[in-house]
Order: sequence, then C-alpha cells, then structure tokens
Amino acid sequence: MRRKVTLAVLWCGLAVPAVPASDCGRSSTGLVPLNDPFFPPHHGLAGGLYPNGSNHRPADHEAAGLRLAAMVRPRNALGAVDDAGGRIVLLSTGMSNTTQEFSVFKQLADREPDKHPRLVIVDGAQGGATASAIVQNGTSYWAEVDRRLAAAGVTAAQVQVGWLKQALAQPRLAFPLDAQELLSWLKPLVQELRSRFPNLRLLYLSSRIYAGYASTALNPEPYAYQSAFSVKWLIEAQLTGSAELSYDAGRAPWLAWGPYLWADGTTERDDGLTWLCSDLHPSDGTHPADSGRQKVARMLLDFFKADSTSRSWFVRQPAQPPPAPSPAAVVNAASYSPDFAPRAIASIYGSELSAATASWTGLPLPTVLGGTVVRVDGEPAPLYYVSPGQINFVVPNNAAGRELVVVREGVASAPLPLSPLFAAPAIFTLDSTPQGPAAARRASAPGMPAVTSEAPARPGEWIALYLTGLGARNPMIKAPEILPVVRLGGLKAEVNYSGAAPGFPGLNQINFRVPPASPAGKLPLTVSVGSASSNVATLAVAGGS
Repeated sequence: MRRKVTLAVLWCGLAVPAVPASDCGRSSTGLVPLNDPFFPPHHGLAGGLYPNGSNHRPADHEAAGLRLAAMVRPRNALGAVDDAGGRIVLLSTGMSNTTQEFSVFKQLADREPDKHPRLVIVDGAQGGATASAIVQNGTSYWAEVDRRLAAAGVTAAQVQVGWLKQALAQPRLAFPLDAQELLSWLKPLVQELRSRFPNLRLLYLSSRIYAGYASTALNPEPYAYQSAFSVKWLIEAQLTGSAELSYDAGRAPWLAWGPYLWADGTTERDDGLTWLCSDLHPSDGTHPADSGRQKVARMLLDFFKADSTSRSWFVRQPAQPPPAPSPAAVVNAASYSPDFAPRAIASIYGSELSAATASWTGLPLPTVLGGTVVRVDGEPAPLYYVSPGQINFVVPNNAAGRELVVVREGVASAPLPLSPLFAAPAIFTLDSTPQGPAAARRASAPGMPAVTSEAPARPGEWIALYLTGLGARNPMIKAPEILPVVRLGGLKAEVNYSGAAPGFPGLNQINFRVPPASPAGKLPLTVSVGSASSNVATLAVAGGS
C-alpha cells in the first residue's frame, strides 16, 4: 500500500503561511548561499564548500577523515583507550552565537536515545570570545573551558572532536579583506586547539547565520555571509598541503565543514531553511532567538547523526549490524511514474530501508530520519518520510545525480542508477492516485478552501494547483524560462504564477484561471513543461453563473 504521507503532510499546512509580526526590513540581501549548485561568482570567486565548486569532501580527505574517526574511541582521564569506562568529548569553541546555539544542541543531543553512551558534550564557547580575542588574550577563555570540562567530569585528554564557529567583531574591511582577516585568526586558533587537546582528531566548522536584520555594527551583512569564505579557505589550505595545518604532523586537527547555516533571510534554501526576523533576537538582529537556536541545534544534530565521519562516535552502535537496505525503484511521489526532476519530491520503494517509521517535523528538512540517510551522488537528500518499505525525499538540486544510495544505520545499499529529467511535472491528488482529484485550492477565496466535488471551482476563478517536478532552473542561463502549460478539459488556462510553494521543499505551485468556457463536471487536468507532461488528474468545475 502506498504511503499517502507526501500529500497528507503537505496538505494540512498549505493554508496561509505564518509571517513575522513585525516589519524587520531587510529580509533578503540577494546573496546566494555558498552551497547553492547555481552559485553566481561573488566578487569573481566561485562557490561550493570545497574546491572546484563542490559541496563534497575530496575523496582523499574523506578517507583521511574516516581513518581519524576510527581513532575516536572512549579514553580515560590520561588519554588511554578505555572502551568500557572512558569518554569521548565533543567540545565547542567560539563566541556568543556559538554558545547560544551549541547549548541548545547539547540539550537535544543528550535526550537522544541513540546517542553514543560514552559521548560527553561540553560547550566551551563563551560570549565575546571571538577568534582574535582567544588568540591574543585567551587565558581567561581557556581557564573557563578547563572549568567546564572538569564540571562535566572529563579532561583535556578526552577531547577528540570539536565544533568551531567564529566571526569578527565590528568588521569594517571590504571583501575579501574581511574574510582574509578572519582567516588569519582561525588558523592559529585551530593550531592552539590541537596543542591544548592532544587527542583532538576531527574539527568541524560552520560560518554565521543570516544577519540581514542586524541593527548594530557587531557583525552585520555581508560580513556574516562572507565569513563562509574564511572557513572555505582554511579548509582548502589543509587540503592543498599546508604544513602548518598538517593533521598527520599533529599541528592541526582534520578540518571539514559542519552544517552550513546561512540562508538569504526569507528566501528558502533547497532544504527549506529560512531566517525570519523572529529567529533573531529583537535587541540586535544578530544573536539567535529561541527559534533560531533551535534551527541551528537541529541542523547540528542532523549533521552528526548523518555524516560518515561522525556517526561511528556520535551514535550508539547496534549490537548486531542492521540488514543492508535494498532500494528497488525511485518514482515521482505524485504520479508514481519513473520520471522525476531535480528539486522534486520522489519516493523510493524497497525493503529494509529503515528500522522504523518516521516523518519530518519542521524546517529545514532533516537528512537523517529513523537512522536512514539517502545520498544522491554522495550528497544527502532532504527527507520527508522513511519506513522499512518507502522513503519520500527531495531530489537534490545538483541532480546531475547519477546514482542513489540508501544508508541505514551506517550500512549502505548497492547503488541504484538514476536518470533525472530536466522537468517531470506531476500533479498531487487528494486520493493519492495519479488520476484522482487534483490537490487544488481557491487562490483568492478567504482561507483558500480546497476544490472538491462538493465545492467545485467556477469558470473564471483563480486556482492554486500543487504539483512537483517543474525542475531546477539555473539563473546564470539567460535563456527565457519555459513556462508550464495548464490544460483543463482540453482548454488552455491562463497562468499568473509558477514556482515553489513556500514552506514545502520540492513542492511546486501554479496559479491558473479556470477557462471561462469550461463546462461543468470533473474535467481532465494536465500540466506540461516543454515536451514533458504530467499525469491526467481531474478538477471539479461547476456550471457558470
């Protein structure tokens, strides 16, 4: 039986989206997240978290990370391996935003039933502790870190993993000098971390969240955004063989990106991440409010549970290895056809895909649910739902994607070949059958009520139709966009909006006008983009008045 979660979960929330109560002005900068696959050059520089515009760790760096992750084991107070009674310490380093976010992450992680039983999470970040402050005069900072470690019953020798998030205070230089200045402080800081914590193997870094709402000069945009280049360049220096950052020589830990936290205000990222004004503290628009802290905390938890180099020490290992997942087919989640496109919602069918059933609970969408991760060409996909027999996910926007792998509790499936199309429109239906009544609402009526047989649309009325598979368009290509064509009862309908449905990654919305000449009845409804056509759904239309 097909799981109806995709439509059922989406449909219940498709009414009027919530908006911030106050007008906080700058809800977008127009900048593009560094990990966007269609990143436009920023002052002539390419995007991507890693070199060559990639968001994936290079293969040799990944291999080194896995090798070092295998060395992360419970250790006693002196640093000797003690699997039975030792501890693994995950330590944060950074300033006020870092401690505000990491402290909430610690609360979430400590409640996780599958957290590694020997893992101790310690928040070492402190207000005002920017990278330059720690490097120039860090005596009091490190004394407080030592106090917090002791309070947690652990020692410096047990610190083996870290999360680092830093920024400049009162930045003034123009790009790239601002990012280079932060880089100049990050480098000695990671070296000092390795010196103070001799068993520190892995250090994950993140850059700032959105700061477009900032009302002070503490760290506004575009400095918050551009801090990502500092992290990118630091990691690249290690990748290209910097002797000062050699992990084999013990001069620095292995460096890699943790979660990338920036999105352009209310402009949704592919995984649904946005930063509302209410996510930032009203006093300055720079520090995260409770909801903002929760967002970062969930992204951190998601990352550590899913990443290949962290799962072995972050997650409790099962007594017996789980069975290997066996994905059999990937289909469009709305039409169940084998045709799907980048940025669309798709479904995987198979066996042993997950140990349990789990659904998404918020935005951004997680990349691990029920211990299951879906990777498309190595990139983790946002997940809506997992069960032993089905997964609903969003096809990553990179989808040159040629193969898909399902990872269940660390055990990977055989790769499944993929052939995504430029566009593969598919209409969601109320009964989850491809030929059923279309998922549609009255676009202009109060509350946007659903169109049903009992409450049919009327000729001339504007309708919001929900579908998936319109595809991902590269904004760098200046060719005219191919607009979808909607036909109702064989008549072409006027379209005034085609794009993303806010708040639901992978979901598209088309606003069209019921042709005035439409007859009454359950009329066939299709959407086409170029030569790609959708399933034939129906829409109930009343007689003209």
